[in-house]
Amino acid sequence: MKKNIQRIDVNQKYVVNPAYKFKEDYLNVIITNNNPARYNADPHRNDITQSFAWRVHPKLALLFSFFDGSKTLDEIATRFYLVERIDKESFVEYVSPCISNSEEIMIPTHDQHWASIPKNFLIPNTMGVVRGYLLEKIDFPFVRRFFDLSEVRLRVPNSMTLMLNTTCVTDCVYCYADRSPVKHPLPFARVKALLKEAFDLEMPYVEVDGGDFFLYPFWRELLSEMRKYDYIPTISTKYPLTERMVEKLKALGIRRIQLSIDSVNSKEMQRMLNVGGLYTEQVLEGLKLLDKAGFEITIKPVITKYNDSEESLMDTIKMMTSFSNVRRIHFTPAAFSQFKPLTYYSTCDQLTRLKTIVEQQNRECDAELSFLDYQEELTVEQRKASFPYRTMCTGNVHGFFVLPDGKVTLCEQMYWHPFFILGDLSRQSIMEMWDSEQALSKWNFSQKKVRDESPCKSCDEFDKCRRGLGNCWRMAISAYGPENYDFPAPNCPKAPPITKDFYIS
Repeated sequence: MKKNIQRIDVNQKYVVNPAYKFKEDYLNVIITNNNPARYNADPHRNDITQSFAWRVHPKLALLFSFFDGSKTLDEIATRFYLVERIDKESFVEYVSPCISNSEEIMIPTHDQHWASIPKNFLIPNTMGVVRGYLLEKIDFPFVRRFFDLSEVRLRVPNSMTLMLNTTCVTDCVYCYADRSPVKHPLPFARVKALLKEAFDLEMPYVEVDGGDFFLYPFWRELLSEMRKYDYIPTISTKYPLTERMVEKLKALGIRRIQLSIDSVNSKEMQRMLNVGGLYTEQVLEGLKLLDKAGFEITIKPVITKYNDSEESLMDTIKMMTSFSNVRRIHFTPAAFSQFKPLTYYSTCDQLTRLKTIVEQQNRECDAELSFLDYQEELTVEQRKASFPYRTMCTGNVHGFFVLPDGKVTLCEQMYWHPFFILGDLSRQSIMEMWDSEQALSKWNFSQKKVRDESPCKSCDEFDKCRRGLGNCWRMAISAYGPENYDFPAPNCPKAPPITKDFYIS
């Protein structure tokens, strides 16, 4: 800590990164994204910070509100001493880890707990920006008097994902999506109204999903409407893009895109995606057009037994890294699907070999290469060690997922499972849905309603688990079947033996 203080210039002006803002959430102050269409958390890369909403102690919010860009660190330390009687050295020692921090960090709070601080939270004010009063939209005296850090579920949602359709240009052997036709899709006029509602609620994130984005009949109008509210979606597609489509995307302000290109071998693509012989050539032509137009491109190949040879992997890396604007290649092992025969898995041994190659190539390429972990079965002891550090489930806590007909569910892959339906935005507003009995009952899911067959029925940590980091409902129904929605996720130490081919062997 002391070594870090020596690097901090107390005569420098620092400012809370414009990528972030403070927002009131009834009895709390949260740190969240500030319009990711305009601001990025990382000054060295043109990426978008993932949606998040972290509660902070009011005293911590007050401390950081002094970093509006108008004062030096020494001046802030002096002023804060007058408010809280904290000496300058202690103050600088406390805030220094939050200055140009390259990763998310944890810092102690006033109530002997810890608070999450996003990366590059306080940055040198080289742009000369002054952010005004950072807490001006917050009834700070009220929050400071009545704050309740025990609340986990946001009073106002922070993110919304719109599933636009269930149609796709391919028929992938590993597809995990429910491709059932939608009889009554949400009218585009209602989609436009939802964007306005989200904007009025200061929701920083609105995303899109599918089906394929470019098979949504109103994709051009949707992008235009989203730009009106400074929402920039993450578009992921398998569609062979044409020159006209690329020009339209650029005209609508889209600068980044993700392509799901699994292989550069046409025969492998035909077996995996059930496409024609010209598909691979057409997709690669679309990639060339995007590269030439200056788009920032991410490639996300899915690995199955059909493309898991080292030769196929290297051919894909060689081809993709030949494009100057392919910035990231994220290899993803195919996972469990409720809707496809599980005949496409690779093996753990082969995936480990491929991962080693990707890690080696990552050190030699300009693009960022990664290989996502695959699901291996853990021992009870391994689950006991890792479960307390699992990723928080944010469905119906920070955000929600809108199905093509307007029904709202917790997250992707729940689809129309009746237990997970939170409401219907074809006839409800966002806040009517969020505050509905359906939505609140899922958050307050009672142990009394758990069936006797589930190990959760007798678990003495049920409330702490379900209303803390949460149980991954998606993993539970994937491992045990949709009828066993109230089972623990298989990463729980008390989870029973799985009944589906959930893990890669």
